[in-house]
Amino acid sequence: MPERQTPENCTCGATLVEKSRFCHMCGRPVFEDAAPEVTEMARPVMPPQPSPVRSGPPPVGFSNPIALRVAVLMSLGTMFVEMIPVVNLLFAVWGVAGGWCAVLLYRRFTGFALGIRAGARLGSITGILTFVSLLVISTLTLTVGGQSQDIFKQFRADPQMAQVLNDPPTLVAVFVFALVIMFAIVVGTCAAGGALGAKYVSRSSGNTPV
Repeated sequence: MPERQTPENCTCGATLVEKSRFCHMCGRPVFEDAAPEVTEMARPVMPPQPSPVRSGPPPVGFSNPIALRVAVLMSLGTMFVEMIPVVNLLFAVWGVAGGWCAVLLYRRFTGFALGIRAGARLGSITGILTFVSLLVISTLTLTVGGQSQDIFKQFRADPQMAQVLNDPPTLVAVFVFALVIMFAIVVGTCAAGGALGAKYVSRSSGNTPV
Protein backbone atom coordinates (compact mmCIF):
# COMPACT_ATOMS: atom_id res chain seq x y z
CA MET A 1 0.00 0.00 0.00
CA PRO A 2 1.66 3.38 -1.00
CA GLU A 3 2.58 5.77 1.82
CA ARG A 4 0.31 8.77 2.11
CA GLN A 5 1.82 12.25 2.26
CA THR A 6 1.07 14.51 5.24
CA PRO A 7 -0.72 17.75 4.27
CA GLU A 8 1.01 20.98 5.21
CA ASN A 9 -1.83 22.59 7.20
CA CYS A 10 -4.71 21.30 9.25
CA THR A 11 -8.20 22.56 8.78
CA CYS A 12 -7.71 24.66 11.90
CA GLY A 13 -4.80 26.49 10.23
CA ALA A 14 -1.96 24.95 12.27
CA THR A 15 1.13 23.72 10.43
CA LEU A 16 1.33 19.97 10.67
CA VAL A 17 4.43 18.01 11.54
CA GLU A 18 5.53 15.58 8.83
CA LYS A 19 4.18 12.06 9.26
CA SER A 20 2.02 13.12 12.18
CA ARG A 21 -1.30 11.40 12.47
CA PHE A 22 -3.05 14.04 14.59
CA CYS A 23 -3.00 17.84 14.70
CA HIS A 24 -1.02 19.09 17.69
CA MET A 25 -3.41 22.01 18.05
CA CYS A 26 -6.95 20.62 17.67
CA GLY A 27 -6.31 16.90 17.79
CA ARG A 28 -8.09 16.29 14.52
CA PRO A 29 -6.84 13.21 12.65
CA VAL A 30 -4.71 14.08 9.68
CA PHE A 31 -5.88 11.17 7.56
CA GLU A 32 -9.60 10.37 7.64
CA ASP A 33 -9.73 6.72 6.77
CA ALA A 34 -12.71 5.66 4.84
CA ALA A 35 -15.13 3.70 6.86
CA PRO A 36 -14.76 0.02 6.10
CA GLU A 37 -17.41 -1.28 3.88
CA VAL A 38 -19.64 -3.76 5.59
CA THR A 39 -20.63 -6.42 3.20
CA GLU A 40 -23.84 -8.00 4.17
CA MET A 41 -23.95 -11.64 3.40
CA ALA A 42 -26.85 -12.51 1.27
CA ARG A 43 -29.31 -14.62 3.19
CA PRO A 44 -30.49 -17.72 1.41
CA VAL A 45 -34.01 -17.32 0.16
CA MET A 46 -36.14 -20.20 1.36
CA PRO A 47 -38.73 -21.41 -1.10
CA PRO A 48 -42.30 -20.89 0.08
CA GLN A 49 -43.61 -23.89 1.92
CA PRO A 50 -46.85 -25.23 0.53
CA SER A 51 -49.72 -25.03 2.94
CA PRO A 52 -50.78 -28.42 4.24
CA VAL A 53 -53.83 -29.73 2.49
CA ARG A 54 -56.17 -31.95 4.43
CA SER A 55 -56.68 -35.06 2.41
CA GLY A 56 -59.71 -37.23 2.78
CA PRO A 57 -59.67 -40.83 3.93
CA PRO A 58 -58.83 -43.63 1.50
CA PRO A 59 -61.69 -45.06 -0.56
CA VAL A 60 -64.03 -47.37 1.29
CA GLY A 61 -62.97 -50.96 0.68
CA PHE A 62 -61.19 -53.91 2.23
CA SER A 63 -57.90 -51.98 1.91
CA ASN A 64 -59.25 -49.19 4.14
CA PRO A 65 -58.30 -50.23 7.72
CA ILE A 66 -60.91 -48.01 9.38
CA ALA A 67 -63.70 -49.23 7.10
CA LEU A 68 -62.64 -52.85 7.67
CA ARG A 69 -62.55 -52.36 11.43
CA VAL A 70 -66.02 -50.81 11.43
CA ALA A 71 -67.37 -53.58 9.20
CA VAL A 72 -65.96 -56.29 11.49
CA LEU A 73 -67.50 -54.71 14.59
CA MET A 74 -70.91 -54.26 13.00
CA SER A 75 -70.89 -57.72 11.40
CA LEU A 76 -70.28 -59.32 14.79
CA GLY A 77 -73.10 -57.30 16.32
CA THR A 78 -75.49 -58.16 13.49
CA MET A 79 -74.53 -61.84 13.66
CA PHE A 80 -75.22 -62.07 17.40
CA VAL A 81 -78.62 -60.43 16.99
CA GLU A 82 -79.57 -62.72 14.10
CA MET A 83 -78.60 -65.80 16.14
CA ILE A 84 -81.21 -65.02 18.80
CA PRO A 85 -84.39 -67.10 18.38
CA VAL A 86 -87.56 -65.21 17.41
CA VAL A 87 -85.54 -62.01 17.08
CA ASN A 88 -83.84 -63.45 14.01
CA LEU A 89 -87.18 -63.43 12.21
CA LEU A 90 -86.51 -59.74 11.58
CA PHE A 91 -83.18 -60.54 9.90
CA ALA A 92 -83.82 -57.99 7.13
CA VAL A 93 -84.30 -55.23 9.69
CA TRP A 94 -81.08 -56.14 11.48
CA GLY A 95 -79.20 -56.14 8.18
CA VAL A 96 -80.38 -52.60 7.41
CA ALA A 97 -79.55 -51.53 10.96
CA GLY A 98 -76.05 -53.03 10.66
CA GLY A 99 -75.25 -51.09 7.49
CA TRP A 100 -76.74 -47.89 8.91
CA CYS A 101 -74.76 -48.10 12.14
CA ALA A 102 -71.57 -48.90 10.21
CA VAL A 103 -71.83 -45.54 8.41
CA LEU A 104 -72.45 -43.70 11.69
CA LEU A 105 -69.51 -45.43 13.35
CA TYR A 106 -67.24 -44.65 10.38
CA ARG A 107 -68.11 -40.96 10.62
CA ARG A 108 -67.40 -41.03 14.36
CA PHE A 109 -63.94 -42.53 13.78
CA THR A 110 -62.91 -40.35 10.83
CA GLY A 111 -65.08 -37.24 10.99
CA PHE A 112 -66.00 -37.66 7.30
CA ALA A 113 -69.54 -38.17 6.02
CA LEU A 114 -69.79 -40.86 3.37
CA GLY A 115 -71.69 -40.49 0.13
CA ILE A 116 -74.48 -42.86 -0.79
CA ARG A 117 -72.23 -45.08 -2.94
CA ALA A 118 -69.50 -45.20 -0.31
CA GLY A 119 -72.10 -45.94 2.35
CA ALA A 120 -73.49 -48.78 0.25
CA ARG A 121 -69.96 -50.19 -0.19
CA LEU A 122 -69.35 -50.05 3.56
CA GLY A 123 -72.71 -51.73 4.15
CA SER A 124 -71.92 -54.44 1.60
CA ILE A 125 -68.58 -55.16 3.30
CA THR A 126 -70.44 -55.44 6.59
CA GLY A 127 -72.92 -57.80 4.92
CA ILE A 128 -70.18 -60.01 3.48
CA LEU A 129 -68.50 -60.36 6.87
CA THR A 130 -71.87 -60.98 8.52
CA PHE A 131 -72.65 -63.74 6.01
CA VAL A 132 -69.27 -65.40 6.57
CA SER A 133 -69.74 -65.20 10.35
CA LEU A 134 -73.23 -66.69 10.19
CA LEU A 135 -72.02 -69.46 7.89
CA VAL A 136 -69.14 -70.38 10.22
CA ILE A 137 -71.29 -70.28 13.37
CA SER A 138 -74.08 -72.31 11.73
CA THR A 139 -71.63 -74.93 10.49
CA LEU A 140 -70.02 -75.28 13.92
CA THR A 141 -73.44 -75.49 15.59
CA LEU A 142 -74.61 -78.25 13.25
CA THR A 143 -71.42 -80.32 13.41
CA VAL A 144 -70.30 -79.86 17.02
CA GLY A 145 -73.77 -79.60 18.55
CA GLY A 146 -75.01 -82.75 16.81
CA GLN A 147 -78.06 -81.03 15.31
CA SER A 148 -77.21 -82.14 11.78
CA GLN A 149 -78.46 -85.67 12.44
CA ASP A 150 -81.83 -84.42 13.68
CA ILE A 151 -82.18 -82.19 10.62
CA PHE A 152 -81.36 -85.05 8.26
CA LYS A 153 -83.93 -87.24 10.02
CA GLN A 154 -86.60 -84.58 9.48
CA PHE A 155 -85.64 -84.26 5.83
CA ARG A 156 -85.76 -88.01 5.26
CA ALA A 157 -89.28 -88.12 6.71
CA ASP A 158 -90.40 -85.97 3.75
CA PRO A 159 -90.48 -88.02 0.51
CA GLN A 160 -89.47 -85.07 -1.69
CA MET A 161 -86.60 -84.06 0.58
CA ALA A 162 -85.53 -87.69 0.87
CA GLN A 163 -85.31 -87.86 -2.91
CA VAL A 164 -83.12 -84.76 -2.96
CA LEU A 165 -80.85 -86.21 -0.27
CA ASN A 166 -80.39 -89.38 -2.30
CA ASP A 167 -79.37 -87.35 -5.39
CA PRO A 168 -75.95 -85.72 -4.66
CA PRO A 169 -75.90 -83.34 -7.71
CA THR A 170 -79.37 -82.05 -6.85
CA LEU A 171 -78.42 -81.72 -3.19
CA VAL A 172 -75.32 -79.67 -4.07
CA ALA A 173 -77.34 -77.44 -6.41
CA VAL A 174 -80.00 -76.82 -3.75
CA PHE A 175 -77.34 -76.09 -1.15
CA VAL A 176 -75.50 -73.64 -3.40
CA PHE A 177 -78.77 -71.95 -4.39
CA ALA A 178 -79.70 -71.52 -0.73
CA LEU A 179 -76.31 -70.00 0.03
CA VAL A 180 -76.63 -67.57 -2.89
CA ILE A 181 -80.08 -66.47 -1.74
CA MET A 182 -78.87 -66.04 1.82
CA PHE A 183 -75.81 -64.10 0.64
CA ALA A 184 -77.91 -61.79 -1.53
CA ILE A 185 -80.34 -61.07 1.30
CA VAL A 186 -77.69 -60.38 3.95
CA VAL A 187 -75.42 -58.28 1.74
CA GLY A 188 -78.31 -56.50 0.05
CA THR A 189 -80.00 -55.44 3.28
CA CYS A 190 -76.70 -54.25 4.80
CA ALA A 191 -75.83 -52.30 1.62
CA ALA A 192 -79.26 -50.68 1.64
CA GLY A 193 -78.80 -49.73 5.29
CA GLY A 194 -75.39 -48.21 4.50
CA ALA A 195 -76.83 -46.13 1.65
CA LEU A 196 -79.72 -44.91 3.81
CA GLY A 197 -77.38 -44.14 6.68
CA ALA A 198 -75.06 -42.15 4.41
CA LYS A 199 -77.98 -40.16 3.07
CA TYR A 200 -79.19 -39.39 6.58
CA VAL A 201 -75.71 -38.42 7.84
CA SER A 202 -75.00 -36.13 4.87
CA ARG A 203 -78.29 -34.31 5.43
CA SER A 204 -77.93 -33.93 9.19
CA SER A 205 -74.25 -32.94 9.24
CA GLY A 206 -74.19 -30.66 6.19
CA ASN A 207 -70.65 -31.84 5.33
CA THR A 208 -69.61 -32.69 1.80
CA PRO A 209 -69.73 -36.50 1.52
CA VAL A 210 -66.68 -38.37 0.33
